[in-house]
Amino acid sequence: MPEPFALRDRTEADHAFLQALYLSTREDLQQALPDPALLQQLVAMQQTAQETGFRYRFPQARQLLLLRSGLPIGRVVVDTGQHALRLVDIAITPQARRSGAATAVLAALQAHALAQGLPLCLAVAHTNHAAQSLYRKRGFATASEDDLLAQMVWQGAPA
Repeated sequence: MPEPFALRDRTEADHAFLQALYLSTREDLQQALPDPALLQQLVAMQQTAQETGFRYRFPQARQLLLLRSGLPIGRVVVDTGQHALRLVDIAITPQARRSGAATAVLAALQAHALAQGLPLCLAVAHTNHAAQSLYRKRGFATASEDDLLAQMVWQGAPA
């Protein structure tokens, strides 16, 4: 990863940051539930469900913290399979979005996939236009899609 960015394995000490990060990605819940106590309970349940789903579908996936100048600004979940490297999830704090952090993560994953001779795959929501634009700029193409998600794949040299 290029300076000032770095990745490290997530630890139990990262729980509070990850909880705040998850909440920042759920504007839908923040708008629907004005009661802070109820919102915190629901967010905790949703976050647990998401992490359980990741562990079930991708039991070997690495859960990493994205750092900028040593401070956490995001989370990255990556699974190395026999036939592909998969970016399972990436989330970046609102303050760090559009800072080059996601581009740095993608470039590092593309270099790793290239070195392993694997395609890099991911799924992105149709409603996440900013992420779709970034992925296309990095050379990803849509392989398939359903009503909610586009499955994208990168198979070439980094953009």
